Amino acid sequence: MARTFTQEDEEQLRQLHADGISRNRIAEEMGWSLGTITNHAQRLGLSFDREAVRAATDARQVDLKDRRQRLQEQFLDLAEHTMTRARSRYLLTGFSHTGEIATESVPEPPAKETKDFTLAASSAITSALKLAQVDAGDTGREEAAGFLQSLSDAMASAARELGGDDADEYGS
Repeated sequence: MARTFTQEDEEQLRQLHADGISRNRIAEEMGWSLGTITNHAQRLGLSFDREAVRAATDARQVDLKDRRQRLQEQFLDLAEHTMTRARSRYLLTGFSHTGEIATESVPEPPAKETKDFTLAASSAITSALKLAQVDAGDTGREEAAGFLQSLSDAMASAARELGGDDADEYGS
């Protein structure tokens, strides 16, 4: 059986409209199609100001761009920190032949850990570049894709050199 748009629905539509809720959101909240809400809003003399919606959308896009830029910086900071760890002194922990915990400080991490640090840094850089692509447009995508391919090739080569035959296990 078909639903009928009731007096209560009209009141709710007017209230949501007065609250500045968008037409799409009203339709979603009330459980009616967008067309039904549009028709009843017109019948009731309610209009949806496209300029206000456009301004809100533009403001939201600016906010999202700012967030993407902050995330890019965090990813690049993480990559830099991770690469520093790959070249820093490293504390090895294990067990002695008697079962006691033994530690030894070495000048840099072993090959597997260095490879893991390198791959983690590569992943962080890739994420930062993908965020940059969103704001760069089509020409930036091509440049970023070329840079990513070069970076990927270099990281895979480093992983193979550091890890020997098990490099494929890490996607190299």
